[in-house]
Amino acid sequence: MPDVYIDELTLENFGPYYGEHTFNFGTVEDRCGILIGGKNGAGKTHLLRALYLAVVGEAGVGDLKKVEPASEATRFVFERSLNRRAQAEGEDTARLQVKISQIGETGGGSRKAVLVREIRHRPNSSPVWRSYADRIDGSGRIEEEKHLAKLRDTLLPRHLARFFFFDAERGQNFNLGQQEIVEGISRILGLWSYDELETDLRNLIQNKIPRVFNASGEYEAAQKLADISGRIVTTEKKLVALRDELKSVGLELSENQTELDEVEDQLRSIGAVDPQELNRAQTARTELAETKAKLETELTSAWEQAMPVALMGNYRGELHDDLIREEKRREWESSRATVEPKIPQVKQDVFEKVPSEYRLADDVYAFYADRLERALHRLFHPPPEGMAEKIFITDRNDRSAQIRVRLETGTNSLPGVTELCNRVESVDAELREIDGRIRQLKQDAGTMELGAKLHKRRGELTTECDHLERKKKDIEQQSLTLEGDLQEQKREETNLTNLANKARQGRNLAALAASYREATKEIRVRAADQLRQNISEYVGELWTEITERQREFLGMEFDENWNCWLLGRSGERSSWEGANTSAGQRQVRMLAFYEALRRLAKVAPPLVVDTPLGRLDKEVKDSVLDRLYLTGHQTIILTTNSEIDPDGPLFERLRGRFGRMYTLHPHGREDSANYEVRVTNDYFGSRP
Repeated sequence: MPDVYIDELTLENFGPYYGEHTFNFGTVEDRCGILIGGKNGAGKTHLLRALYLAVVGEAGVGDLKKVEPASEATRFVFERSLNRRAQAEGEDTARLQVKISQIGETGGGSRKAVLVREIRHRPNSSPVWRSYADRIDGSGRIEEEKHLAKLRDTLLPRHLARFFFFDAERGQNFNLGQQEIVEGISRILGLWSYDELETDLRNLIQNKIPRVFNASGEYEAAQKLADISGRIVTTEKKLVALRDELKSVGLELSENQTELDEVEDQLRSIGAVDPQELNRAQTARTELAETKAKLETELTSAWEQAMPVALMGNYRGELHDDLIREEKRREWESSRATVEPKIPQVKQDVFEKVPSEYRLADDVYAFYADRLERALHRLFHPPPEGMAEKIFITDRNDRSAQIRVRLETGTNSLPGVTELCNRVESVDAELREIDGRIRQLKQDAGTMELGAKLHKRRGELTTECDHLERKKKDIEQQSLTLEGDLQEQKREETNLTNLANKARQGRNLAALAASYREATKEIRVRAADQLRQNISEYVGELWTEITERQREFLGMEFDENWNCWLLGRSGERSSWEGANTSAGQRQVRMLAFYEALRRLAKVAPPLVVDTPLGRLDKEVKDSVLDRLYLTGHQTIILTTNSEIDPDGPLFERLRGRFGRMYTLHPHGREDSANYEVRVTNDYFGSRP
């Protein structure tokens, strides 16, 4: 399989990288590793993001946001990725440039390209991308997005970059069952071509062949051909009948219209009154009379009720308060009248007819009887404050409440008295006008009678003419429809024979395509099973050895949905989620999975990894670097000095496998305009 290399990356005003920075990732004396160091916050993750965006383009922004769902402090916000210092100086564009080469298995057939992404940031809208590719041979520039995507996928497809440019610490929670991940794995392993072929064959069988050959209509063609002749004969007979009916309706319509014209002439000559017009005038008068009666009732109510209340002036309030005091007295008297008669009975119920052992002495009895009577009297003594001394106005509280309501709201209708008077006068004028019109319409009784007959006949003729017109239009529309159907039936009759022959040919072709599809499906399933078995063997072997769990597990396997199962030494099969693995072991599994994909991929990409040894035990770091990170043709590692100590034995043992080293040195505060990164060609002072 061909190997893909990242030869060079150039950043300009991206994130903390102020100005232009170029990283040479070329291989030195067959040493495939590139080590980039930096403390936390030095810009390593921004370098990984820049490399991914330079390769993938604008679509990579959404990919990064999906894989970086961390807190607000660390989440990737592409809209704020322009370098702050450059922005303060008036710059608005960041530039990412990557050189990619692909070399065949035998070292021949090399392909190279330079992809450039210019991102212009705007204050109140989304950034604008401008992407192009410069040909290495200097033959020109490619700017059309479709051709750029094709060039990128030829060298380093997007699905490869999504898998092999990653943050190792975040990757431990990678869900292999997600649909987009399953599709990416299928593409990496070369199984996608089988899916595309199967989809194309299915589309050929279900859509293209039926559309071109009408293959599904073979069995219907003969029956349609037998039916079409009878349908043509029936349609022609219906057309003849409709045309005869149309002539009859036209003749009847002409006669009715002639009679209608004569009636109109007679009405114009006598000047007869239209009975409908008279009826409408009488109906209008009735409605006006009812309206006038209602208005006069409202006006009378306003004068008889609202005016007397308004004339009371300040006495309204006094009368209102007196009514409230009387209501209080009636309530008090009612309470007293309810309780006082029952006091003797209450005393008797309490003190009489009690057992002898509870009988009170005479003096004690007298004391408590007097005390009980005074307590009961206190229920309504003293009388409530504000109570009237006597009742003069009403004898019931409900009547008192009605009077108070009238006192409070009785003058509401006074402001509308003028308007009511105006409306009454207006309605009265309309009544006089319509009465005159009705008298005029009723003057000539003989003319009225003749006019009524003529108007009635005119109405009947008009209705009949309208009905005949609609019927005529319906018949004409039915005739047009039948004529169109007849033409279509004759065309169908002409085409059915050819259609049956063509359908038979399409059916044979569809059967052949179906056999190819089944063969493709079987090949894909077998290839997928074999590749999944190979991945299971690679991942299981690497994981058990690196995590030193050979005593517990023989290995692992993945099912068709990429769910992971551990194979125990005693023959049991347990799910990965139930194995209680640590964060480091989950990370090792994902790294082993990536290594298995890299070994089986149709195109071998470079490995770009951030925080490579995060969450890993000290004992497994060496194995991860030796067996996973540094086994491919190119590995770019972004790490801190706590993961790979420049003064430690791990670095000393591996430094000969790194062809190039860089260190990122941050300056200034991260949230300030002068924060930027300086790059040196060493690893915290050490060189390869």
